Amino acid sequence: MLPRALFAAGLVILIFGVAACGGGGGEDGETTATTTETTGESTAEPSGGNAPAPSGDAVRSAKVEIEGFAYDPDPVTIEEGGKVIWINRDSAPHTATAEDGSFDTGTLEEGKLKPETFKEPGTYAYVCSIHPQMQGTVEVVAAG
Repeated sequence: MLPRALFAAGLVILIFGVAACGGGGGEDGETTATTTETTGESTAEPSGGNAPAPSGDAVRSAKVEIEGFAYDPDPVTIEEGGKVIWINRDSAPHTATAEDGSFDTGTLEEGKLKPETFKEPGTYAYVCSIHPQMQGTVEVVAAG
């Protein structure tokens, strides 16, 4: 029984190790994912974390995880021209839909991700159109 348990533990460690290594970067080096032709959704995670913006006040790109019917982090602050990448960690589908209609990730199934680029400074409130109790905010600060 002990060899079987050790084998199972080793297999789990190997699987997590391979998953953590990821693949090669995309064109801009921020995601290892390819975009699907029909939905624009991606299934791989961004490589790297939040990269500091040149101004140092905000990040150039940020990852928001959807988990437990919540957005994390919230709020998220990025520099104008920056990108927010939403990743659904829940088994339920979710969206990130701007209240002012300026962006909409569409429905993200479990494990899917969708980036949005923010070109104008401002505060963007968003909700999950499927679960309106889920609310979040993107704060975009001027570059410089």
